[in-house]
Amino acid sequence: MKYLRNLLMISAVLLFAVSCEDFSLDLEVPNYEHPNDDILTSDPVALTATAGGLLNNWYMTVHDYTGPCMMMQTMADVSTCSWGNVGMNDMSSEPRKAWNNLPSYGYQASTNTYFNALYSVLSDANTIVAAAEKGTEFDDPELVKMMGKVGQAFSIGYLALVFDRVWLSDENGPINEDGTSADYKEAMAFALQKLDEAIALADGVTVPTTWLPIGAANTSTFKQFLNSMGARMMVSNVRNSAQKSDIDWDKVIAYTDNGVTSDYTIFMDDVVWYDLAPKTYLVYPGWGRTDLYVINMMDPNTPAYWPEGETVLPESTSADARLASDYGYLSSQNFNPTRGTYHYSSYRYKALDYYISEWVTDVVEFSASENEMYMAEAYLHKNNVAMAAEIVNAGTRVTRGGLEPVAADASAVADAIHYERCVEFAYTGMALSFFEMRKEDLLQKGTPLHFPVPGKALEAIPEENYTYGGTSGVAGEDYSTGGWR
Repeated sequence: MKYLRNLLMISAVLLFAVSCEDFSLDLEVPNYEHPNDDILTSDPVALTATAGGLLNNWYMTVHDYTGPCMMMQTMADVSTCSWGNVGMNDMSSEPRKAWNNLPSYGYQASTNTYFNALYSVLSDANTIVAAAEKGTEFDDPELVKMMGKVGQAFSIGYLALVFDRVWLSDENGPINEDGTSADYKEAMAFALQKLDEAIALADGVTVPTTWLPIGAANTSTFKQFLNSMGARMMVSNVRNSAQKSDIDWDKVIAYTDNGVTSDYTIFMDDVVWYDLAPKTYLVYPGWGRTDLYVINMMDPNTPAYWPEGETVLPESTSADARLASDYGYLSSQNFNPTRGTYHYSSYRYKALDYYISEWVTDVVEFSASENEMYMAEAYLHKNNVAMAAEIVNAGTRVTRGGLEPVAADASAVADAIHYERCVEFAYTGMALSFFEMRKEDLLQKGTPLHFPVPGKALEAIPEENYTYGGTSGVAGEDYSTGGWR
């Protein structure tokens, strides 16, 4: 943990003149499942064991029940749930309001636990890479170093996707010696640099199934998965539609050209590996439902917003075969109407019923369709509309949905890409629908576009508490000024 501790102590001493002891009480994140730094830097067995847990630690953090995933999915109006758990009701209420960033807030853990856990992953990753570069005698040094780089990339990247700023560090220590943080753009650029270093090490390296239990039918390689993750993080990191012009679309094409060619699956053993968000609580009967925004996309005769005074809607019909195969009709409501009937929906996502009944099975973390839609979007922004349409039409829109091929028209192709993201793979990776709605200026007015540094961390630095949402922050950069409604 020394890199994060040093970084935070520098910030505390130089910026805020508080003691190291006071500062570390809340922001130093102990990881009791792993050895301390003295052992790690001298023991290749301990280091290898820690490297083997990095992917699981990252995965379980971003798919954790207590994290921001479920809250962000309901903020995006792709899922809906009025239950108060993990801030879902508070942050999907209408009109939208600011995130309560006070340390005393009951759902502060939704960002605080995520924040701390990812910095813990980063700390372990930094220690592993440092040991590898010092010549620690590993049985497979390239594998260990690659895994450390992946841990750096994924932890920093997923902090950048969610928060407004990130404290950067790597095997050499804090990047900013004065303890200052980087904004989410700089943080993502740093994460992608580490990812590219990991990709360069990935040739000929086999990740043990004890480290990453890929599904039995997986034909994509780990290197392909890393490339696809690069595309996901690049495209998902923008805060509004204007920023799409800043994306290096050539690099997105390069990532996707080398990305997954089949659904990248992970075997869930329901002990070490399992997915609580979004694949459990947002699809389990009695919990989350599919927002009518999505159902209306498949059936325009179904309202996109729950009509006032109604409790039941007739079953929808669609030319898209996935309405029947992936979504289940519900003829009653179980949400509290006093919390807003806008939470109501007549559908739930049933394509994951096999998972929530079997539990020990393969699940998709990165679908081939997701990779294809990043590729199609990149070609669209490169003004190659015909290629973008060809990619969309070769994918799940036609093969699973049975829909007519989209015409080579820029607006129609953009709509088709958005459609696939909401209908086909919104329940695979963490908060994909939020990132999509944010990128397209479709989050309801007042919805935070990212979260502040958690209040407990600000209190420990110390730094003045701040937040985003409602009218707090910079309009269009910190909170949405538009929205699909």
